[in-house]
Amino acid sequence: MTDDDSSQNDSLLDLGANRGDPLSDINEHDQDLASMSAEGKKALALEKVRRAVRKHGEDGISVTEIMEVTGLTRKTVSSHLDRLRNLREIYRQKKGKQMFLYYPNGKPLHGVGREYIECSDGETGIEIQLAKGKNDDLYFHVTEKRFSLLEGETSEGAIIFPMEDLDKVFKGLNSLSEEVDQDHVHN
Repeated sequence: MTDDDSSQNDSLLDLGANRGDPLSDINEHDQDLASMSAEGKKALALEKVRRAVRKHGEDGISVTEIMEVTGLTRKTVSSHLDRLRNLREIYRQKKGKQMFLYYPNGKPLHGVGREYIECSDGETGIEIQLAKGKNDDLYFHVTEKRFSLLEGETSEGAIIFPMEDLDKVFKGLNSLSEEVDQDHVHN
C-alpha cells in the first residue's frame, strides 16, 4: 500500500498531524499583536488553542501543556477551551482528582468499532464509533461529517451516549419521526 492509498481512510485530524507544526504559521503573526484589535487578538488566541488541541491532543493535552505550546496564560487557555467545548470541537476527560485532558472531537479515546453512513445529500455523513469509557463502559460517539471541495471533510458536531441507552435513543428518534410525519399529514 502506498502513502496515497492509506490517506484515503484517514480523518482530517490524521492528515493534519503530518503537516508540520500547525502553530508555526500562526505564531509568525505575534509581532503584529500591537496593531491588532482586541477581537483580533481574541480570535488569534482561540485559533492557537484550537490548533494545539488538534495537533497534540490525540492522546490528551492538559491546560499547562497548551500554555507551553501557545505561550498564552492559563485564564486565556481555559476560556478558549470552554468555548471550544461549547462548540463541540473538543471534549475533555478527567484524569486523577483535578486534571482534565482535552481531545479533538471526532476521535474517541479508545475506539473498538466504527461505521460510516453516507447521507442521501452526498455531502453529509454520519460516523458512528463505539468506544470504551470510564470503567470500560461502552459509549456511542456519533459525529456529523460534511465534505466540500474547499474544506475537505469537517466535523459539524457530535454526541456521545452510553451503549446501554441505545434503545432509548431509537425510541426517541422514532417518536419524533412519527410526530413530525403526523404534523406534515395535517398541514
